[in-house]
Formats: sequence, structure tokens, C-alpha cells
Amino acid sequence: MEIEIREVKKEDEEQVKIMYDEYMNSKPIPGIDRFEGIRDFEKLDKMSFKEWIEDLEKNKDEKQLPKEYSTHTLYLAINENKKIVGAIGLRWKEVPKLMEYGGFIGYSIRPSERGKGYATKMLQLALKEFEKINKEKVLITCKDFNIPSKRVIEKNGGIYENSYYNEEDKYTYLRYWINLKVRVI
Repeated sequence: MEIEIREVKKEDEEQVKIMYDEYMNSKPIPGIDRFEGIRDFEKLDKMSFKEWIEDLEKNKDEKQLPKEYSTHTLYLAINENKKIVGAIGLRWKEVPKLMEYGGFIGYSIRPSERGKGYATKMLQLALKEFEKINKEKVLITCKDFNIPSKRVIEKNGGIYENSYYNEEDKYTYLRYWINLKVRVI
């Protein structure tokens, strides 16, 4: 299986909207929000696609974000058939909320493509993006009952540090560190 990750382009509009509709029409997983890990997709029903891409660009500029937010980049995961199979968000800055339970990476696989190994490969490719900026280690988290995500993190070298109970949403998050200097996959 071959996939690539890349930023959203205006030519992706039709496919992104089809994927968005698939998420919206899918049966929710108890305790997991439809757009968990890729919050940028929540805005698609409130903005035109052009405005949405402009918002994604704004999220990469620290000057345009509140202090407590990290700059971040949204990537689409595209398979060998040129189908968008998921999305992955990379957060570049250490901010308190991310260091408690959000982590540097959030990802989601579209419902029809789950269970095919795409998340493992997406995370592997995302980690290479952090290697490019000489990041030594990356925090990644998942809810304690999200076993598929836990497995993806561990397959990519995630070392469990501890659990964090979030009073705000009442969920427990597993906190993993991936050391990019010694990672073996």
C-alpha cells in the first residue's frame, strides 16, 4: 500500500466534500467525535472551500493565532488510486493543552477506509515531517479506549509515559512519546 501526505489544494474540493459527507453520515463511535484529531474539518459546513483553505493557511502563522494555540498544518492522506483516505494534523509548537492531552499529531481515517493500515503509514509519514525540522521527540495521545489508535502509535515507536484525566471532557488520555532519533519501524 502506497500513500502520500500533502497539504490541501483547491483541486481537492470535490473529494474533500465527499469525505466530509461520509464522516457526517457515518455511525458515530461512542466517545469519539467524528472529527477527533482533525478539528479543521468542523469548519467545512460554515465556510466556503476557498475560505477553509485560507483558514488552514492562517493556522500556520503564529501571529494570527491566540497565544495558547499551536501553529498547525493539515495534510491529506492520498492512496495510490488518488483517493483521500484520511487527514492528519501536525501541531508544531509546545503549548500547555497539547502537552497535557492533545499531543503534536491528530489523525483520522475516513470511515470506509478504516482497518486497512492507512493510519500507521500516515503517522509514519507525519513523523518524517518532524524529522525535517530536527524535532527529537513527539508527544502523541489517544483516549484510553481507542485501541486502534493505541496500536498505531505503538507500531510507530510510541513509548507510553502516563495517563492524563481531562476534567474538561471527562476522558482519560494515554500519553506516548516517539523518539525520532532512535525510532525503528
